[in-house]
Amino acid sequence: MILVTGAGGFVGVHLVKRLSALGLPVRTLVRSSTNGGRLRRVAGTLCQSAITDTASLKSAMQGVEQVIHLAGIFREGWKETFETAHHEGTSRLMQAAREAKVRHVVYVSALGAVPDRVYPFVRSKWLGEEEVRESGLPFTILRPSLVFGEGDHFLAPLKRSLESSPYVFIPGYEPLRCQPLWVGDLVSCLVNTVDGGVAKGETVALAGPEQVTFEGVVDLVQRELRDGRPKILLPLPLAATATLVLERVMGAPPLTTGVLDMWRLGATTSLNAVQNAYGFTPMPLSEGVRYLLSSPGPPPKRKSRRERMLTPNRLG
Repeated sequence: MILVTGAGGFVGVHLVKRLSALGLPVRTLVRSSTNGGRLRRVAGTLCQSAITDTASLKSAMQGVEQVIHLAGIFREGWKETFETAHHEGTSRLMQAAREAKVRHVVYVSALGAVPDRVYPFVRSKWLGEEEVRESGLPFTILRPSLVFGEGDHFLAPLKRSLESSPYVFIPGYEPLRCQPLWVGDLVSCLVNTVDGGVAKGETVALAGPEQVTFEGVVDLVQRELRDGRPKILLPLPLAATATLVLERVMGAPPLTTGVLDMWRLGATTSLNAVQNAYGFTPMPLSEGVRYLLSSPGPPPKRKSRRERMLTPNRLG
């Protein structure tokens, strides 16, 4: 049995659908019935619990052999902080996993995770990693760059912002760089890790095959939307302050603290990171933007190693 935390979130929904399609036994952990509603048709067993609820975690962990820990947030709220979501929550999850004698934990962290208080999001992810490393359980830590795809926290808010504002704001006078990874490719890495044992015991950086600047992403989106709104450069301190304010007053702000942290740090690694670790080339952002913004259908499916073995005469 595989337990997926944060299963009702952006990556979780895509992952659970893939695991279920492969016939793998899945138990999903979600924070609310609203998130769980998207999974009822695909998930084998649905559990509702906060990641900090020790009693519920113990119950959800019964009979579980592997855990994929996705639960996390990109913006802080009045009741939930990066510290509680990523550090405290991971600590309690590891405690429950130890008691259940789980044989493998896969933690999805963030590329560039560091113990630097200037970057609260990535610092909390690093603290979560430390909880996993010190748990005494077999583990794999995956550090993806910004992840894009249907329902993401990156391209979708940017698109809404471009459609509603007369201007587009670019944080920083110096180009901020990132290396976005398609959610389907992250899911393939996760499946190959839990089903094929790839990268077990390792900490692996994952990113797409091209590095882009924030302004470059804006240009890609504007090109697909045929939009030419003027750009305004904001100093990073002002952009960070504006982001915090918008998080407090908007349900879906154009930028969140977590996403901005990754841009500021420069979530980049080798262009061949996924190829080296998992043996396939991920989708470039430029290709993904075209599918997501201009095509009526979903992006083409990139198959996992197991799926390619099941259909050897077809390309994944």
